[in-house]
Amino acid sequence: MLIRQSQSASLLVSEMEYSVFSHSSGEPLYTVEMLVLARAYRAAWRSLFASDPVGPHVIAALDVLFVFSAEGLEGDG
Repeated sequence: MLIRQSQSASLLVSEMEYSVFSHSSGEPLYTVEMLVLARAYRAAWRSLFASDPVGPHVIAALDVLFVFSAEGLEGDG
């Protein structure tokens, strides 16, 4: 299911602390599955390293690129 560019989807994307892209094409991947995967990846990173992920993170086997921002990292929504 792809999140359509609507007012609520734009609001959701603008409040996120990460972006999700296809690693090979660079196209945005704002599907529910990819957004859930990004949150799970961030939670796993936090549990392993006791800090938030920052910058680009690639899962090559899934052709996914997460780009985590350094702003607003304390709240988990």
